[in-house]
Parts: sequence; C-alpha cells; structure tokens
Amino acid sequence: MIHVKALEKTQKGIRDFLDLPYRLYRKDPNWVPPLYAAQSRSLLGENNPLLVGEHQFFIAYEDERPVSRVLAGIDRRLNERLDEQRGYISLFETEENIDYARAVLDAALDYLRGLGMKRVIGPNTPGFNDFSKGLLAEGFDGAPVLFNPYNPPFYNDFFKEYGFAKHRDHYAYWLLLGDFPEDEFRKLGEMAQKRFQFHIKSVDPRRIDHQVLSDQMARVINEAFPADWELVPPTKGDIASEIKNFLNYTEPGLIVMAYANERPIGLMVTFPDYNLLLKTNQGRLFPFGWLTMLIGRKSLRVARCSMLFVSPDYQNKAVTVAMAVAAHQNIRKLGIKAIEASTIDETNIPSILSAERMGAKRYRVYRQYAKELL
Repeated sequence: MIHVKALEKTQKGIRDFLDLPYRLYRKDPNWVPPLYAAQSRSLLGENNPLLVGEHQFFIAYEDERPVSRVLAGIDRRLNERLDEQRGYISLFETEENIDYARAVLDAALDYLRGLGMKRVIGPNTPGFNDFSKGLLAEGFDGAPVLFNPYNPPFYNDFFKEYGFAKHRDHYAYWLLLGDFPEDEFRKLGEMAQKRFQFHIKSVDPRRIDHQVLSDQMARVINEAFPADWELVPPTKGDIASEIKNFLNYTEPGLIVMAYANERPIGLMVTFPDYNLLLKTNQGRLFPFGWLTMLIGRKSLRVARCSMLFVSPDYQNKAVTVAMAVAAHQNIRKLGIKAIEASTIDETNIPSILSAERMGAKRYRVYRQYAKELL
C-alpha cells in the first residue's frame, strides 16, 4: 500500500530522502551523486537561507520501501519581490510508476495550499543560487556537468500527466575551446578597454579578502540583476557563503572581473566539472573520496561557466568579450578542452546571442513546470 510521510527535519529523519536516488539510479551510467554530507547540511538549513522559511520533505512508501520524494516550500523573499503567492517544489525523484509520483505530489501541493499559495513552480534549486533548476527535458546522452540536474525522460511525462504545464526553459551551451574566436575577440576586447576605460582582472579567491570580494561581486550582481528574473538577488552574506563553496571547486583565475577604475562592473565565474570525480567516489569524501578529488582535479577537461553579469551602463561595450578572452586563457592553462555555459533562461536573449557568437552550441534544455493550486 502507498502511503506518504512528512519527514522530521533531522539528519536521521531525512535519511531515506537522501538515500532514495542511490537506489533509483544505481544502473544509470549518466547519474552523478551529489556530495552526500554537503547536501545533508544544506537541506537541514546550514548556510541555506531558502530553507529558513516554510518547507517540508515528503516521501512516499510502498509498504516500507521508499519509492518517491519531493521537497515543497515557500520563498517569502521571492514572493515579495514578484508580488505573488507561489510555492516551489524541488528534488523530485520517483520510481517509474505514476501512482508513486502522484502520491508525493498530492501531499506537496496540499501542503502549499494549506499555506495559502495559489501557484507552484518547479523543480527549483534547493538553495538561493541559480546553479540548478528544472527537469532535464532535452539532452539525455551523457552525464550532467557539475550542479546541473539529471533525470530520466519519463519524469517530464509524469509532470504533464499530473497537470503541470511548461513554465520556462533554461538552456545549456557547449563550447569546444578550439571553436572560440580568440584572435577576433582579443582585438575587440582590447579596443573596448581603451575606448570605454575598463580593465580585466583574474581573481584568486584564496589570495583576496573574502569580504572585499563578496562586496564587489554583490555590487555587480545587484546592479545587473534583471527585473524579470525569478530569483532573489543574493546578499553580501549569501555571496560570502558561496565564495567558501567556490574554494572547494574553483581554481585560480577562473573568477574574472572587470573594473572601471576601482569600480567593479563585470563578473564571470567558471569552475571545473568535478562530476567525473564525484561519480568515482559516489558523492562521499570519506574515507578516500577526498584523495580522489585532490589527485584527480588536475585531470579534468571540462568546465562550467555558471555566472555572467555586467553592470547596465557597461553592457554592449564588449565587457563580456574581454572577460571571456581572459577566462579562455586561464582555462587553457588548466588543460580544459570544453566549456558548458549554463543555464541561460530562454527569455535572456542577450546572453543567448553572446554564447552563440562565441561559437557555443545549445545542447541541453532544462524545463520548469507550473500548476495553479485551485
């Protein structure tokens, strides 16, 4: 018999929630496990402002076997920004049985209705950042790049059968470094820097005061943050916390910033794709996973560009081009051969055009769904 349980928000309470994907994907060669301990800490609210508000973990059981899960909650900051009453769902996983999916989604949506929500969007990132959202809808031919979601195609079928409709698509672009127009972009970037009086700096977060760096990054992000983005601009505290996470994944020179005199006006963040190593150690750093990460990081050949912002008064002045040239040079020194630029909202036409001008090709689509809570 199928029954759904609202889980206690403790390490023991969410154990079945965390463990379920390991069984569901045990035979899938493309699935990459998350860092188990890090995800556990994040979902219990450590340095995760999203989960300070109302939220609940749900898991469906067939007798005593966990078969489906979802996280449901409210981002009050986002609702205030958008003037909406919307809830979110996140971390949906299920066996291939629509009844299992329906049971856990029924519980999640009833929970959101009880909190007065009128609409639900998802799957969303289970945190404040924009690294992961939606269901994989196109591009099932390989493993995801670091922090991007992965799921079997039938998840999309289940969402549509349940009554969800497409909300927004988010694109991932693939760029072989050999296809990057380096000579053309270098000349354009140099001319732009002279004409518009800005310069480019490669940042090593290990050698700069984190408070200074977080203040500079927050300034650029908040100036450039699009009014129609369905996200909350991160605070300085959010960014300071994220910088600590960057230290686990990035390498010197993979954060590139643009400055007009001393004013920060542009930001580009890239990090190597550690998924190959996470897959090897099954998402666990102990007892020997940390050694795999330490030794293997120099062998990685793919990186992900996850963040690109330019202050409005410097947009259309080739700041992105100049930052991309610097990032390209730094990335090549690390032996990286390809870049994934992700994810780009389908409404973000300037970023889409910028990626395509650099020679990148769209190769994956991540889809968010929406449903009215009647």
